Amino acid sequence: MQRLRNRGERDREREREREMRRNSSGLRTGSRRDRDRDFRRQLSIDTRPFRPASEGNPSDDPDPLPAHRQALGERLYPRVQAMQPAFASKITGMLLELSPAQLLLLLASEDSLRARVDEAMELIIAHGRENGADSILDLGLLDSSDKVQENRKRHGSSRSVVDMELDDTDDGDDNAPLFYQPGKRGFYTPRPGKNTEARLNCFRNIGRILGLCLLQNELCPITLNRHVIKVLLGRKVNWHDFAFFDPVMYESLRQLILASQSTDADAVFAAMDLAFAIDLCKEEGGGQVELISNGVNIPVTPQNVYEYVRKYAEHRMLVVAEQPLHAMRKGLLDVLPKNSLEDLTAEDFRLLVNGCGEVNVQMLISFTSFNDESGENAEKLLQFKRWFWSIVEKMSMTERQDLVYFWTSSPSLPASEEGFQPMPSITIRPPDDQHLPTANTCISRLYVPLYSSKQILKQKLLLAIKTKNFGFV
Repeated sequence: MQRLRNRGERDREREREREMRRNSSGLRTGSRRDRDRDFRRQLSIDTRPFRPASEGNPSDDPDPLPAHRQALGERLYPRVQAMQPAFASKITGMLLELSPAQLLLLLASEDSLRARVDEAMELIIAHGRENGADSILDLGLLDSSDKVQENRKRHGSSRSVVDMELDDTDDGDDNAPLFYQPGKRGFYTPRPGKNTEARLNCFRNIGRILGLCLLQNELCPITLNRHVIKVLLGRKVNWHDFAFFDPVMYESLRQLILASQSTDADAVFAAMDLAFAIDLCKEEGGGQVELISNGVNIPVTPQNVYEYVRKYAEHRMLVVAEQPLHAMRKGLLDVLPKNSLEDLTAEDFRLLVNGCGEVNVQMLISFTSFNDESGENAEKLLQFKRWFWSIVEKMSMTERQDLVYFWTSSPSLPASEEGFQPMPSITIRPPDDQHLPTANTCISRLYVPLYSSKQILKQKLLLAIKTKNFGFV
């Protein structure tokens, strides 16, 4: 009995030792994974240059890149080449060592990409100096750190990502721009900043301005992203709204969903090493955030990729700017009753607030009246009107928008006749080939001298809308 008891104690002791070894192994594995992820956040000078398909078949390399990383490289390379043509291959290779989540951020944010390219150039120059590799600097592009600074100033970036994040934390004020353009240029979404009371009051006032524009049939010059409009209207924001917010990232996430349906999906996702944590750009607060609890340690797999995509889109569109969006809606409802928005779609709202982006000449003709101060006969006045509208019809869309802006102070036409307060008009002044047309935007009136030829009318009109010769006449 004593021997059996001793043997049982020895077996239990061995089991405890095995359990301790398993736990310590798990901790080592987890810490190693964390170290790998931390390493992949840093750029390294030791990485091999990237070889695009246009310079030969990448599969001919003895150690080719995985297909998904080669595809990311093909998308990054031309953009890096535009910034640093002489070092595009090396810098792209350095960037490809970052995690897939960081690479997707670089593809989506021009500022983040430029900061990383500048960081890579600093490493290349520092490495060349340490090793006496003057050949790197003999290319004529960069001879000193002064040129690095000059290049950064030219591109509007003079700090690394780390510098910018430190500056943000040290800045006690909340004076960052209220809006930024996450995707397509010209479409804006709120930038949360530090969400101070003063900043949120600004967003509430913007909501009030939008309400007044709707109430008084006025156009507002800011074009909001689709999801912002849906929040203002109290509509549900869905995954497809992300295509209007950030089309590049939307396409990347869509490809991720398609990859989950392939036969080798598990291997592809394992190679990508994505987790339920994302890196935000500076405008969205910067740093890394977890999409779910302990998300940094939960890998994205073919089985949970739909949840990852949904959480990703939701976080960037709604969670990041939750307070500014809520403040804008409160401001809108300060002016308009809630039930007045019930039948509006996002497209209706945009049309009423921003007008028609394309200037329809026939619509403009139907809105416009003429006043004669020239004293000329009816035949000459009719000829002048035909010249004017013929010139407008042959203008590019940008020139038409410039004309309408010069004329009415808005680059767009309102959705209906009621939107013009007052209606646009043209006053024909006495003959004068020397002076330019002028405008009084308060009453949407254009003053045009009765020029002696169609060519002079065209030259003077185009010159006026470019120089913006406003004035009361």
